[in-house]
Amino acid sequence: MDSIYIKSNQLFEAQGFEKIYDQFARPFLVADGIRNPENVGALIRLADNIGAEGAFFIKGAQPLNMTRAKRAAASSVGNIAWRFVNEDELSSILPEAYVWIAIETTQKSENLFFTKLPRQCVFFVGNESRGIRDSLLERMQQTVYIPVPGPTRSLNVSHAAAVAMFEWLRQMMNI
Repeated sequence: MDSIYIKSNQLFEAQGFEKIYDQFARPFLVADGIRNPENVGALIRLADNIGAEGAFFIKGAQPLNMTRAKRAAASSVGNIAWRFVNEDELSSILPEAYVWIAIETTQKSENLFFTKLPRQCVFFVGNESRGIRDSLLERMQQTVYIPVPGPTRSLNVSHAAAVAMFEWLRQMMNI
């Protein structure tokens, strides 16, 4: 008897998902001061899975255990362009036409699920405890929050990035 289960890469290849970026630009992901190496790895893996153009990590105060980060990223480490950068490098490495979107709780944040997201965008996430630094938040063109009705009211940084980036992909697929 044939199994109902098939490997995800077989399903997605059959669906033609790799052609999706013939219709719109790939996003970028920027993470500000991530401290946990597993989160760095999870963000690299997310960027790879969403088909991002690249992932940039703004350097934090402490060096990370990159062995743990690469283990969490798995094969994605070699599939996508990613690197650590200084904040002042962002303007020169990110396309000027792309809209900078913070996934953050601020007084100006809009509910992600009621926000029309642009075709060309850079998603920013922040440090696990302090969020995105003010000097970056001031440069954002959009700021969105993810409604979290449960009592903890906080998402892991890689989970928040995944929710926002896949919401963006959902919107792009419906255009």
